[in-house]
Amino acid sequence: MSLVYQYKWWANKYIQVNFVELYPESQNKVITENDVIDNTYQKVKNGELDLIAGLTPNKLAPLVKDNLLLDITDHIDNKDNLHLGVLNSSLKGGNGKILYISPVIKTVYFVLQNKEIFNDLDVDLLPLYPTYDEFLSTLNLLESSSKKKKLSYSPIALAVKNTGDNELFIGTQLRMFGYNLETPFYNDGQLMNKEWRELYSFFATMVKDYGKGYEEYEDGAYPIDNIFSNGNYGMMISNAFNMELYTNDKFNENWNAQSPVKIEADFPINISFLPNNDGTEIQNIRQSTLAIVKESDHKETLLRIINYILSEEYTLKMLESRGNYTHFSNYPLSYPTFYNEKTVSILNQSYNGNFDASMIYDVHDGSAVETYPIPDEYNNFDMSVNEALTDVYNDEKTIDESYQYIFELFEK
Repeated sequence: MSLVYQYKWWANKYIQVNFVELYPESQNKVITENDVIDNTYQKVKNGELDLIAGLTPNKLAPLVKDNLLLDITDHIDNKDNLHLGVLNSSLKGGNGKILYISPVIKTVYFVLQNKEIFNDLDVDLLPLYPTYDEFLSTLNLLESSSKKKKLSYSPIALAVKNTGDNELFIGTQLRMFGYNLETPFYNDGQLMNKEWRELYSFFATMVKDYGKGYEEYEDGAYPIDNIFSNGNYGMMISNAFNMELYTNDKFNENWNAQSPVKIEADFPINISFLPNNDGTEIQNIRQSTLAIVKESDHKETLLRIINYILSEEYTLKMLESRGNYTHFSNYPLSYPTFYNEKTVSILNQSYNGNFDASMIYDVHDGSAVETYPIPDEYNNFDMSVNEALTDVYNDEKTIDESYQYIFELFEK
């Protein structure tokens, strides 16, 4: 559950209200997404809130639908310097209006490639925005070339394990790709749609042909995503956190000083975005939000605050405390929505030439970011996907059979 900060205003002063204060019952039970959505909606209706911060866009959908948020489309000063994906997804979620905006990109998803292995095997690196077919074709070339050259490289560090104590592969990875899709996974009793079916077919093929079972890893242990650092895997699916472990020297140093599992990658890494069906220049990102309640008595003050947060001055202050964006996200490494040459150059100082942060902002078609939620019982979704994909991996079900099996498990 993301951290949630919401604000009440009196006499131009504010009191920060944290998650436990908003939802005291969370100390005794797990709070679901629907609990957060329903409670936030009710507090807005009751006139208890002026500003909503930290919620993902899908949680604001009922407020958008009932016209309870202020239209800030014409009140944002630095639109030309905001990440296009964040701007586009806000317009999309607001039915053509900006009713919320994100000060940070909570996380971005990538594919890491071991350039030494690609060179050894004479395989071309992925394009920046690969298609499903290009991704699977590259995995096939890595595997076939490795066998032909009698080398022991594996195409991808992707673990498969059924639900249980030693669970390795879970449906959250499929959801990571699903943030790119524009329709719900499950709606009105129907499982997925064409986009989700295409995604599942791609993903299940990858799992079936290139995944590894728990027992196949060294000493029967799979140290999360850090196994990529041993230099034997051509690719790894990664979020921003793991990408930074491999490219940000200071972060890597801090991690290795504290973690029992060290990352000691001594090979050059190429970075691409997650593949999509047709290679569209679209990024899989998650965002936080800032939204002003339409009936607030403090609109002008709140608009000044939002514009300050989306300014160069505030962004530079955020970058000075890189890793401490706790006002808007509980993710340890987030990227500011505002960017220009100066802020990107400061970000790049963290990577010592290993990564150019400008690629995060060089997106032409925007991003679909949690506009449509995974069902509230997302843990059941993850377990159902995991079980179905494990059956595919073990040749116990075809991809189509396992696709239907997710629906059956999820319904139960």
